Amino acid sequence: MPTSLLDLPNELLEQIVQLALTYDNPPPDCPQAPYEGYVSGPRKAPCRSWSYGPSHVKYQKKQDWQSGCLSLLLLNRRIADIARRRLDPLDPVPCSLRLDVILANETDLLPTWCFLSKVCRRVDDLTATFRIIGTSPTLEGRRQRFRPGDGTPPPILWSFYYILERFLEVGPLAEHRLPTASPRSKRMPFSINRLNLDFVSSKDGTVAPPHIGVFNWIGGIDNEDDIESSVWSSSDLASWLMRPEWLAEFISGYIRYLLRMGGRAELHGAMIYEYVGSIRICVDGNLLEEYRLDYILKDLNLTYGFDEIRRNFFVRWKAKAYRVRQEAGLPVII
Repeated sequence: MPTSLLDLPNELLEQIVQLALTYDNPPPDCPQAPYEGYVSGPRKAPCRSWSYGPSHVKYQKKQDWQSGCLSLLLLNRRIADIARRRLDPLDPVPCSLRLDVILANETDLLPTWCFLSKVCRRVDDLTATFRIIGTSPTLEGRRQRFRPGDGTPPPILWSFYYILERFLEVGPLAEHRLPTASPRSKRMPFSINRLNLDFVSSKDGTVAPPHIGVFNWIGGIDNEDDIESSVWSSSDLASWLMRPEWLAEFISGYIRYLLRMGGRAELHGAMIYEYVGSIRICVDGNLLEEYRLDYILKDLNLTYGFDEIRRNFFVRWKAKAYRVRQEAGLPVII
């Protein structure tokens, strides 16, 4: 944990200085409803994630700030100290980041940074904690978001994928920054050595009973036995939250799908291989699955059963993936 203002990362310092130099308008008379102050970030450049991702990852609105000249004078010396500190050699302390993500009403992901040891392009450890709050307004909406399409993953998966893509593209504390160019053929500026995804139990509602199973929860059936099954009542639907282990297994299964690089997942799996060292899936801090991407990449072979064009593409891409990982300081096994 930083011990002084000068130890904070540049991006966070910029926001603190902005807050200190300005003051906001008086709050509205009526408080906003939960999560109403969140909006989708700007997205004009293309991205790997399908359109569902950018439109359902939301960030807090920027506030309306006004100038405060007296604060500017008071902070002048501190800003000079910060500038001198940033001119010193970079501190070799490992970069550790913590991100809190709310899955709100089974629809939107609301990410908030809660710890930044420092900001650098090579992140040693990034832990994202996922909390489930609220249920889907309709059962049909739940089905549409969590069920796969015609050879494609479920729509809600792309919100999780987009958070990862957005970080690799612009880093932390840049939710409202417009991408300047498409990263499809260019190298992402950020990489993550260890990505930890921890799905935690909710304390804000009644969690669905484990015996019904995730697919019955998605479909609105309250019993595994089709003969005895019945549709949930509206009150049950409104009160039963998704279990964290269901969400963890759901995300873990589609990580495996993307890493197989088959069919339409080729482009999306490539980004994970090139910029992430390993992925750990946890439930309440307990390890559920670990993906050591250096080992998986070593054994990945798509040269059988495909035409010559596909085989040549895979060979070139794998050589590129090794090179990009080495340049980023990620582990490789040749």
